[in-house]
Amino acid sequence: MQRYKLFLLNVRKKSLFLRHIKIKQQNKLISMKRFFLPLMIMMLLTSFLWAQSPAKYWVQFKDKQGTPYSIQKPEAFLSPKAIERRAKFNIPITEQDLPVNPTYVQKVLSLDTGMVLFTQSKWLNGITIYSEKDNILEEIKKLDFVLFVEKTIPMKEAEEKISEVYKYVNPNPPTLPTTLPNDMDYGLSYGQIKINNIHWLHRMGYNGTGINMMILDGGFQNIDTIRHFEFLRQQNRLQGARHIVAPSANTFRSGSHGTMVLSCIASYIPGEHIGTAPGVTVWLTQTEDGRSENKIEEDNWVAGIEYADSLGCYVINSSLGYTKFDDSTKVRKYTDLNGKVSRASIAASFVASKGMILCNSAGNEGNNDWHYIGCPADATDIITVGGVNVFGKRANFSSYGPTADGRVKPDAVAVGREAYVANPRGITLRADGTSFSSPLMSGMVACLWQAFPDKNAYQIMDAIRKSGDRAAAPDSSLGYGITDFLKAYNILLQTIEIKDFNIQINDFVINESKIPFTITVTEPKEIVIVTTSRANPEKMKIKKIKLKQGKNELKIKTPKLKKSLKYDFIDMKINEVTNEKIQLQYVFGIERPEKI
Repeated sequence: MQRYKLFLLNVRKKSLFLRHIKIKQQNKLISMKRFFLPLMIMMLLTSFLWAQSPAKYWVQFKDKQGTPYSIQKPEAFLSPKAIERRAKFNIPITEQDLPVNPTYVQKVLSLDTGMVLFTQSKWLNGITIYSEKDNILEEIKKLDFVLFVEKTIPMKEAEEKISEVYKYVNPNPPTLPTTLPNDMDYGLSYGQIKINNIHWLHRMGYNGTGINMMILDGGFQNIDTIRHFEFLRQQNRLQGARHIVAPSANTFRSGSHGTMVLSCIASYIPGEHIGTAPGVTVWLTQTEDGRSENKIEEDNWVAGIEYADSLGCYVINSSLGYTKFDDSTKVRKYTDLNGKVSRASIAASFVASKGMILCNSAGNEGNNDWHYIGCPADATDIITVGGVNVFGKRANFSSYGPTADGRVKPDAVAVGREAYVANPRGITLRADGTSFSSPLMSGMVACLWQAFPDKNAYQIMDAIRKSGDRAAAPDSSLGYGITDFLKAYNILLQTIEIKDFNIQINDFVINESKIPFTITVTEPKEIVIVTTSRANPEKMKIKKIKLKQGKNELKIKTPKLKKSLKYDFIDMKINEVTNEKIQLQYVFGIERPEKI
């Protein structure tokens, strides 16, 4: 009995133990459920979000068949100013200028009801779209009119829906001509003006007036309010602004880089800071996305370039470059720098053929393992700009050329080391980068083109390259060298080329009343040289010279500079006595030596 009781007691204990174990297991199961249920929900949500895969894509079409647009009716897709510029330079409007086929666009958009069309490219025949659909790339590939498609930016978060597109458009035309003095007080910016001799063009009255310029950058904060651009705004020469990256955003409220860039061109505060083209008319477009570095930015850039074309702009500044991306598989190689790989470079290479000039910064990679220029600086038929300081010493960060296919880069050089710029708070300060040498150059290009409005883009760029201080022996460091715009002016001034008559003038700025130069002829000639002071036209010097065969070293006396004058211009004309075909003319700047 005792044993039985003990047995029953043991059975009860065992039963209680087993029950305890069961309850413990149940509690553990409940606890595990409490832990895993939220985890599973989180995983499902993550899986759902991942399945959405928000991203932007570049879609390129095979053709433009069936387009409702016609090259006979360019007013449907080009502004009157753009058509006028094409006509002026005898540039035909071709199929490349036609917008993409809207039917193709609609068929792509129909693949996803949430898809958004961001940009379109006429020249490259493609579009940028945004979609959250997981397999959209494969679906687009199946369309028979699609040539190529790629994801250009994978996005961590869904893109904010575009509620309303924001564009600043000035309803008033620019006030022209601008009321600017010929001799300006450059203040802190004097050194970066003088090194390229652009002040001599300013003194002739060429300050960019009448030239429409587009600036592509990463934001133009407070351009609508700060003092450096008050004169620009007063004269309604700030004509428009848009934000390609975030179409509903106000580009005047984001990004300081574009503000600093524009100040190199259009700032006007006498005695403190003046840009290289204070009379220019500007359009602004934000193509840069500061949140990341992806190929989408090149497609934004292409849209900006084509926008400039459609508006009738003449000069474009781009202080942007692309070689490295957040996606390491898309990093550029040096062999890619041939103007034919990057879509930005391909589009940039079309710019001159449309009647415009693009100035693009060379880049700031000169001190790095990758020390080459970027894209689109590798494009053909553009001005790639390197950097120096005000004393002409190369900025060590300025990127090197040449391009992979052997073209000289940079094409021109301006100040990029300690350049004076304006920040969004309206403070004039120093900054480094070819981001600033490029807009300084863009402004100078505008002034030169104003002086020779009938010269085409290729002629202007050729003169710029030939006027560099290394033009005779360009290298990979500074390319054609520091551009002398008074020399470029004189190159464009010549109307004829004489094969048996070569004149070499090293400097078009003189500090004394003699002009030194050489003339090389294949046979003896007699010439007449006439020099005239613009300040005193009645003061004229005429000299007959017999040239011997070969090289002739000459020094021609000029009218003296009046004591009351700071500077003057001397016009020199050269005619052959027996041959009216030889009629050369040059303009020299004469000024008193600067006191050290």
